[in-house]
Amino acid sequence: MSALPTNGGIILGTAGYMSPEQAKGTAIDQRSDIFSFGCVLFEMLTGHRTFEAETVPETIAAVLMREPDLSLLPSNVHPKLKELIRRCLAKNRKERWHAIADVRVDIGAIMADPHAKNVPATVVERTPLWKIIISIAVTAVLAAVAMHVVDRNTAEPPPPATITRFPILLPEGQLFATASREIVTISPDGTNVVYAAASQLYLRTMSSIEARPLPGTEGRGQVVNEPFFSPDGKWIGFYAGSDGKLKKIAVTGGAPLVICNHRGPLGVSWGPDDQIFIGDGPTEILRVPAKGGNPETVVKINAGEHASAPQLLPGNEFLLFTLATGSGLDRWDTAKIVVQSLKTGERRVLVEGGSSARYVPTGHILYALGSNVLAVPFDIKTLQVTGQPVSIIDGVMRSGSAGAAQMAVSENGVMVYLPGNESSAIGSRVLAFVDRAGNRTPINIPPGIYNDPRISPDGKQLAMRVQDGTGENIWIYDLSSAASPRRLTFEGTRNTRPTWTIDGQHIVFTSNREGPESLFRQPVGGGPAERLLAADPDKTFQQESMSPDGRVLTFSINPGNSSSIWAFSFGTDQKPKLLIPSSRSATNSNLSPDGRWIAYWASDGGRRDIYVQPFPVIEAKYQISLSGNTHYPLWSPDGKQLFYVVDQPSGTGQIVSVDIQTQPNFTFGQPKPLPIEGIIFNGPRGYDITPDGKRFIVMLPKSQADPVLGSRREQINVTLNWFDELKQRVPVKQ
Repeated sequence: MSALPTNGGIILGTAGYMSPEQAKGTAIDQRSDIFSFGCVLFEMLTGHRTFEAETVPETIAAVLMREPDLSLLPSNVHPKLKELIRRCLAKNRKERWHAIADVRVDIGAIMADPHAKNVPATVVERTPLWKIIISIAVTAVLAAVAMHVVDRNTAEPPPPATITRFPILLPEGQLFATASREIVTISPDGTNVVYAAASQLYLRTMSSIEARPLPGTEGRGQVVNEPFFSPDGKWIGFYAGSDGKLKKIAVTGGAPLVICNHRGPLGVSWGPDDQIFIGDGPTEILRVPAKGGNPETVVKINAGEHASAPQLLPGNEFLLFTLATGSGLDRWDTAKIVVQSLKTGERRVLVEGGSSARYVPTGHILYALGSNVLAVPFDIKTLQVTGQPVSIIDGVMRSGSAGAAQMAVSENGVMVYLPGNESSAIGSRVLAFVDRAGNRTPINIPPGIYNDPRISPDGKQLAMRVQDGTGENIWIYDLSSAASPRRLTFEGTRNTRPTWTIDGQHIVFTSNREGPESLFRQPVGGGPAERLLAADPDKTFQQESMSPDGRVLTFSINPGNSSSIWAFSFGTDQKPKLLIPSSRSATNSNLSPDGRWIAYWASDGGRRDIYVQPFPVIEAKYQISLSGNTHYPLWSPDGKQLFYVVDQPSGTGQIVSVDIQTQPNFTFGQPKPLPIEGIIFNGPRGYDITPDGKRFIVMLPKSQADPVLGSRREQINVTLNWFDELKQRVPVKQ
């Protein structure tokens, strides 16, 4: 057996490494032994491991993705010896010596010039450490040369690549984004993983232990999702819901750059032609230059259809995407995987039943069905599926209304995914009452994708938005009994933001049942909904607050994207009145119990803070918060306090209280954090207060439904050399 490992074996002893090509499972030759020799020599000279890591999978990842730290070499080392080690440890074997005999020749040249007289002096000359070690190294080289010849003459074909699996654990308390879009991706070379959590993007290199936040991607409590890499891996694109824009940011950092405006994509990809393709849901698929500009339509969608997850196939002519029909969330499991020519518009159905499709270099199409990912062989030349689908990953997280599978694959076969099943969709949370001392009382409702909890004026009922297989609908729950929640709305795919009328007999809400999201009112006991105000085709109305006399409703137009606040009066033919213009980017208004003040969330000078103005609005205004990371104001029932939420590092929030006095003049005190932490608060106000002002209703992470689950950390599953497994399980016809 060789003194140095060959034929794909993991190095034992001090080095503990295989060469990069061995780790990838590709063909090996004598240059793999040179890499192993470089590891041994590096550790003999430095006393450090060449690639520091805690586990075997992390060591393999470090070999593939991290460079050795040559600064650890002694300061008096021969300069040519440092270059020798660098060439031994080159990731690209074309940059290494062709054979170990070449290394011996270089070592001989170093020994012939021990004091480096023929090399420009850059270090202080002293008795060199390398001189003691070099004789040992020469012996090892000679042994390796001899055994190498024997090994190469008797070597068997290299074994299959080592398929390695390991999890990346998120920090304790850090939660994945609750958005219903894609939230994890991997760079084309497999070195970087990006995920959305705690209202921003995080970057985790395979060679590091911890992920780091990407400054400039903070969502300020709003949606941050759809991360995607440029083909060269130098840029990360993402959707910033806080200002309704698609952006990109360099992997190395810096300010994010705007690509284009958008209201929320359904899948985004960066093509090899430096064009970005955007799934635009019920209307079209868009294309925009990566440098930025105005999107153009490349695929038109028929009424009743939804398009998502576009990907430009090799050759830059054909676009792969998902085409769904219907209104329920189950439409993504009955959707079609199609390919369409960008030149002729000709469309071909490849798969019936599935979504979130992507083509990979092995000649397969991957797609999601239920909580599984399936693969079918695909001939890229004929655009034909050439075999039957095979389930290759079980238990993959699916996300909300976009049907996105939370998985990604690099060009060299590193696969990442979020584990989950059909009942554990991202965004599941628990509803609970919490008093001002922080004591929690869970509501007897199973965990689910809830939002917009609103307590009735008498405190006996709860209205909330529920996202399930039918879409997003308003449900009513009787807090005074053990009865199950009942569904109120049945039309449209998106019914949100319930608000009780003052008499508790109706719910006012936003719905897309007649096209653009408009304002409706419906009896709590059931019956047809009445449209109050219709939105224009290019606008979205989002109702927010009711005046204490029940006559005025405040709402925002295009919230989160230069939004403005308006007032609508019931029982009149008057047009809505503008209260706060879009120059303030104001939204989430809340009227005081006496109807004389309006609190809202607005952006001034790049910050988002809480403001109060007289109602009807006049010029006087008061900035209540000071931190810039504040959200969703709410008045106490007696009007003597104003509450809002501040960000926490985990991506959850904490409720803050501010004392308010309106007579004889408006004054307010210092913000006081309440012991109500770890709540989910995003999009829109995710908490409410009981009529007596003693308790809040809040949304908590699903893990807090059970003490055992509470200690569980979110994770990303990683598989190295996954393409080898894919090709074995789903052979491709040659």
